[in-house]
Amino acid sequence: MKNHLKKFILLALQACDGLPMPQTALVSAVQGLARPGVPTQADVCEALKSVEADGYCSGAADDMTETTWTLTTKGVHKARSL
Repeated sequence: MKNHLKKFILLALQACDGLPMPQTALVSAVQGLARPGVPTQADVCEALKSVEADGYCSGAADDMTETTWTLTTKGVHKARSL
């Protein structure tokens, strides 16, 4: 399941075409892509941390907004191959 979620994370971020995606929107998008069954928010967040650890995406946060996510160069190449 985790590998499928990682794939959906990459695809959702690729669809943003370089624009940062808020974490809540990313989680919702992945939950919408994952069929059959809807993964929990915790499952998606765990997969997101794994994607970040693999160097495919990067998150940025500040005191005023929630964390936003974008693909790294490595992530763009990986997402294009899916």
